[in-house]
Amino acid sequence: AFKVYKKVDRANDLEKSSYEIVKIVLNELSRSIHLLINEIDKKKSFVMSKQRHLIIDTQKNIQRYVSKSITSIYSLQVSLDFERGGEISTNLFQLYEFCRKQIIKAFVESDNSGLKKSLDALNQIISAWETIKD
Repeated sequence: AFKVYKKVDRANDLEKSSYEIVKIVLNELSRSIHLLINEIDKKKSFVMSKQRHLIIDTQKNIQRYVSKSITSIYSLQVSLDFERGGEISTNLFQLYEFCRKQIIKAFVESDNSGLKKSLDALNQIISAWETIKD
């Protein structure tokens, strides 16, 4: 039954409009960045409290959320139509690029201050996107 459900669920994904797909990817990116912020905070507290054994799992989670976030950003960037979207597409590309750089910086430096800024900007885009009719 589970295999049948998965096939039906995948078939439903094929029927989604490009608007719905972008909305899903935007929400997934927001979720991944939010979870990344939480994991970096956890890692900092484990380092400060000398709980090094907990850092390994946290670092694996950080890597997973970085990967998911970068994949979402790439999907959003390649979906932009610069011919029809003009300046809006360019601005969105720059926002996604800002988010990507902040994710990498957070991963390398364990500093999530830039991630919080990108999450705020991304959530504004999501709010605006939800007001658009397909």
